[in-house]
Amino acid sequence: MKIGIAGLPMSGKTTLFNMATRSNAQVRDYLSQSEEINTGVIKVPDSRLDYLTTIYKPKKTVFATVEFTDIPGVTKDEKGFSAKTLANIRNCDAILLVVRVFTGNEVPHVHDRIDPLSDLDELSLEFIFSDLQTVQNKIERNNKDLKGGKKPELLRELAFMDKLKNQLENNEWLSHLTFTPDEEAMLKGFSFLTLRPMVVAGNCSDDQIKNQDDPQVKSFLAGSSKLGLNALLISGKTEMEISVLSPEEEQAFLKEFGITESGRDRLIKEAYRALNYISFITVGEDEVRAWPIQKDTRAQKAAGKVHSDIERGFIRAEVVAYDDFTSNGGMAGARQAGLVRLEGKDYLMADGDIVQFRFNV
Repeated sequence: MKIGIAGLPMSGKTTLFNMATRSNAQVRDYLSQSEEINTGVIKVPDSRLDYLTTIYKPKKTVFATVEFTDIPGVTKDEKGFSAKTLANIRNCDAILLVVRVFTGNEVPHVHDRIDPLSDLDELSLEFIFSDLQTVQNKIERNNKDLKGGKKPELLRELAFMDKLKNQLENNEWLSHLTFTPDEEAMLKGFSFLTLRPMVVAGNCSDDQIKNQDDPQVKSFLAGSSKLGLNALLISGKTEMEISVLSPEEEQAFLKEFGITESGRDRLIKEAYRALNYISFITVGEDEVRAWPIQKDTRAQKAAGKVHSDIERGFIRAEVVAYDDFTSNGGMAGARQAGLVRLEGKDYLMADGDIVQFRFNV
């Protein structure tokens, strides 16, 4: 699960990367942009695992993980993202767009102005133009192939590509379209950026995060809403400083300032959700573990995450919801209350399900 951090130069991409991954990658200035990519794998915060660890006291606790990749922005001599930058973004499963909201002359803006709405429009057009080029190339190839005779499958694909082309030429994202099952099948093999799961983070000051009426905050939220994106406000500089504290110092800091959840945790959780992932949990004295799966995964397929033999020999899944587990004092209490269920192979797994798979091979 790779999440690419993208945005204009000096927007705070590397700052948010350092915050999320607790890294110390060098923050670049606009004149020294490089093609170096920073990568870090991080745990997805999950208070459920923390609680279950206190109950089972396992030998190890394993959290779900995601990988963040800090992708360099445009360079000084470029008018847009390079083909290499766009290719790096396409290689990611989801995109975290970073938009500058904070003001101040100490960090120059690439366009010498602070306008989050315009920055989002610029980033949106970069993705639209990239996808449009892909569609136009496919249309050209199909038209050449049709010269040898009309082929029904090529005609269907050509009509579909025309649909995508019209959407993009209207400066609209492909994610705003509705697709039939046949069209969904035709999308496979393409890496359209305007179909990628996406989260947008507004890199703001400490004061701005408390003031939704700030002009730049309003501009950022309006631009995010226009694109239909989930938006987060993050005070990147402060959160990066918090992220290097010990867990005890971090909790004390957050408590002192009345912050219920760090920006780091909010960002990681939102990125995980953007990927359409949930976690089911296995418990025991050896291990308490979160297993990441796509939402709407069936029980037998989920069993394969643990081991292929369990999927192959699947019989039943013994399931209890996390909330039922905690509200009844643990597994014994949930079982006594009749809340531990036996589910078949087609059961759709829910986030936080505590599961033991029964199988025979």
